[in-house]
Amino acid sequence: MQRLGDIREHFWLTLAMAKHCEVDLAEAMRDGRISTADYADHITRCRACPSPEHCKHWLKNASAGDEPPQYCQNKASFAELTSVPA
Repeated sequence: MQRLGDIREHFWLTLAMAKHCEVDLAEAMRDGRISTADYADHITRCRACPSPEHCKHWLKNASAGDEPPQYCQNKASFAELTSVPA
């Protein structure tokens, strides 16, 4: 069984990556585009990532418009949420 990373660390990493991708998870939840379970799943997927230090470095150095790294567990979901009109 895989050990999950620190929930607080990954909560903030999830929000930072979502913001970089121009996704507001709280707004998506309020709008009914995702459920509370979906919101929690984003954080849990991030917690399963083996590269949080790489992610922190990537976020620090990313430019606007850069796609999330391939290893980002939420990359597909963020792309889907970005393409859906609010």
